[in-house]
Amino acid sequence: MIEKNNIPPEVRDRASASPDGPRALRAIDSLSSIAAWGADLAIIAICAMVSYEALARYILHAPTRWTADVATTLMLWLTFIAMAQSLRNRRMIRITALIGGRSPTIARLAELFSLLVIGAFSILAVWLCFGELVESFEMGRRTASMLQLPQWIIESPVVLGYALLALQAFADAARLWIRPAPTFSHAEDPEFHDTGEGSI
Repeated sequence: MIEKNNIPPEVRDRASASPDGPRALRAIDSLSSIAAWGADLAIIAICAMVSYEALARYILHAPTRWTADVATTLMLWLTFIAMAQSLRNRRMIRITALIGGRSPTIARLAELFSLLVIGAFSILAVWLCFGELVESFEMGRRTASMLQLPQWIIESPVVLGYALLALQAFADAARLWIRPAPTFSHAEDPEFHDTGEGSI
């Protein structure tokens, strides 16, 4: 039996290190989780509003004016603010034909390249869209809809969503080497599992 005191400090520190990294990186994970939780609430709200609109229109014969605009706005918000959590859980589409089955080092480098590209694109999106957001707020632009919502409410989720995505991408890139190497194999996807049905 190997005593703990006989283990080299660098090995012991690496083994006890959190795969989520320092507190700052865990805080970014928490932001992504909170945003995803908000997206979940938005889905519930949309379902409730659409159900109420169906009831009001076809049973009470008193359709609302606000349901379509508010539901569409919530759909925009949940789409963009959930991107960071999707990246964190690796639920985004990726093509693995060239990197499947490679060594852990190649897998980490490929993942690092992807995360840096995502982070750089997200920063560019924030930079381009933030000016439009400020301009819409200052000029008082409104949507061409029945409610005439302020345009900045529609544009805000784009800026916020890509800002969160950039933070999550760089956070994941920073801890690539303290986590197990990513695997790129279609064998992990349920749709590729052999169920035994219809096999030749």
